[in-house]
Amino acid sequence: MNALLRTAVVVGSVVLMQGTSRAQDAADPTGALFEKQCYSCHNIGSGKKKGPDLKGILQRRDRAWLHKFIASPKSMKASGDKIAVGLFREFAPEEMPDQMLTPLQIEDFLNFIDKVTKSGKVFVPQSGQLSRPVRPGDIEAGYAYFTGKKKLAAGGPACISCHSVQGVTPLGGGTLGLDLTQANARYTNIELASILKAPAFPTMSRLFANNPLTDEEVVQVFAYLQSTKTRTPDPGRSAFAFVLIGMAGTVACLGLMNFRWRARLRTGVRKDFVAQAVERHRKNLRSADHSHRAGRDA
Repeated sequence: MNALLRTAVVVGSVVLMQGTSRAQDAADPTGALFEKQCYSCHNIGSGKKKGPDLKGILQRRDRAWLHKFIASPKSMKASGDKIAVGLFREFAPEEMPDQMLTPLQIEDFLNFIDKVTKSGKVFVPQSGQLSRPVRPGDIEAGYAYFTGKKKLAAGGPACISCHSVQGVTPLGGGTLGLDLTQANARYTNIELASILKAPAFPTMSRLFANNPLTDEEVVQVFAYLQSTKTRTPDPGRSAFAFVLIGMAGTVACLGLMNFRWRARLRTGVRKDFVAQAVERHRKNLRSADHSHRAGRDA
């Protein structure tokens, strides 16, 4: 654990230095919007992520085609457009959602990407900078925020509401979002910090639009997610635990009901029914016996 913390401190320092030296492009208003809307899936000059690297995109694709695809990639795929179909196939199972962007915003994005491409630089978001290096104790604090044991300052939901991490609790976490066990393996340090500061995923962006994490919370949740990088996701384990708990709960409820109404055959309405049935049976026996005697005497 100490070695892990030392590594986290070094990585945090590197992230801080990298962000300070190379994030100038994100200061552009369009760069800030690109960071919020696009960066979780796309780089400009740093290689493929969940989607293609957008460096030189205007040299590879027609501007009009890009406008149509960015606005509604699913419609382009449904229309049978060969390039769109190929992109969806290449980056499956990831699927680019339709974007709530105006034509002017799309044009600004394309111009911004072209500017970064021609500058020879790579895009590094401002949110990729941690406010400070990771310190001992941040992992534990991040775990508390992730599980909801400690409330986020702005009132945002706990990560566990939608996400799980291997070993986070005996029952795991939510399944609405991705399992974050190896989030820091799927995303670089800069990308992970950026997502925590300015999530671009539709559900997260709505939930945290008015409830962003503080700089301290970002560092601490980052530290916790980084600490889970070497674990192996096991969603089946928590599902099996739910089955066992469900079975145990059912048996316990049935046992409690049986104990609560254990005298149901000896008291109350049932007792009256039984007494009435016995009395009718006795009357029937007496009546039958009387008839038998009368027939014999005759």
